[in-house]
Amino acid sequence: MASTAFALRFAAIKIALQIYRLAVLAAIAWFVRSHHERLRVQGDWPVTVSEVAVFLEGAHRLRVDPGPRAGLEVIGQSGERIGYAVRTMPESRSITGYSGPSDVLVVFDAEDRAVGVAIRHSYDTPSHVDDVRMDFLFMEKWNGRAWDEIAAIRSLSEAGIYGVSGATRTSEAVARSITHRLSEAEGRAAVERRFTVGWRDGVLLVFLAAGCLFAFWKAKTLQRRRWILSVATILGLGLWLGDLIAQSLLVGWTESRIPWEATPGLVVFVAAAFFVPWFTGQPVYCQFLCPHGNLQRWTMKVLPARWKRPLPDDGKWIARWVPAMLLFLVLGVSFLRLDFDLAGIEPFDAYLLKSAGGATVAVALVGLAISLYYPMAYCKFGCPTGWLLEFVRRRTGRDKFGDRDWIGLALLVAAGGLYLAPVEWWLG
Repeated sequence: MASTAFALRFAAIKIALQIYRLAVLAAIAWFVRSHHERLRVQGDWPVTVSEVAVFLEGAHRLRVDPGPRAGLEVIGQSGERIGYAVRTMPESRSITGYSGPSDVLVVFDAEDRAVGVAIRHSYDTPSHVDDVRMDFLFMEKWNGRAWDEIAAIRSLSEAGIYGVSGATRTSEAVARSITHRLSEAEGRAAVERRFTVGWRDGVLLVFLAAGCLFAFWKAKTLQRRRWILSVATILGLGLWLGDLIAQSLLVGWTESRIPWEATPGLVVFVAAAFFVPWFTGQPVYCQFLCPHGNLQRWTMKVLPARWKRPLPDDGKWIARWVPAMLLFLVLGVSFLRLDFDLAGIEPFDAYLLKSAGGATVAVALVGLAISLYYPMAYCKFGCPTGWLLEFVRRRTGRDKFGDRDWIGLALLVAAGGLYLAPVEWWLG
């Protein structure tokens, strides 16, 4: 009885830890995605509740809408959606008046009818902007019009919208920026995303199937031919396709969106790299499919075994922090929008021979050189992507909350802190 209870408790702990690890990565991805949606919609000079409350009295908070309209849902005190707000910048930045563009706020009610327009900020001549602001006939001409009605305006005069005397260019630019911004959103909403499967998707799925075959079928006759898969991944996945899982890819997808309809094979390939080890404990991608990992295995054979050196324990302890530090760097680059190419911290882009940068080539060559003496050194002590895949991997035997779990928690706290930081941090 006691042994059964212990086994159940042990199984429950393992399941809880597995859920925790996947939840940590999902939460970090949510912070990154939400932050970039907020930046895309709000950008510089973020819209505030007080600006919207001038036209919608019950406005309590604003919620970013990541959809095609890329605006702000206006939420009331009780949590219901009472309206919608959209600004014309940066989409209408190219529309200039006498001396520059204007950032215009347009507020709609719950039925998508305009209830107010305000010039938030302008690079145009100040006196002209003031004239437009004070011309209530022009500013209120939009009220009562539906979103799609405004978006469909092609001729201002036909729509009964006329320029302000003495500030004609400025007022017409304000009007055109409004119609342009709303029509752009309507155009994005109308874009049809077609699901397409190409030959590259098929090749990736064949590689994935082969990796799973070698991972789960341990027949000696098959395993003796593993070298064929190893060479194929280096030449096929690496040098030919160049479809390697890397931080630049993962961050790009997280910040924008997963292109499931354009590259379904790659999406399945990446998803399997995370979920197969999470379900089964088998590191299929790292152990069987990663071209750089397989190239390191061939590099190990260059020098005789007596020349190999084990990494000292102190060196191992320090080296294990390298992938974690790189992941903190990745978060910093993403949240702070630093001008830094994440492809340069890993060797994977080096396989794209025509476009490989110097940094990624250097990381690849140094990693291979070190692996001559310390087998698989980069995989064990340098790869941030491999660290993530190992982080979610199901452990065999007894499991406990370890160093990786603490690091994962620290990464989550860092992502949460960067997400919740005052908006002024991102404007400065």
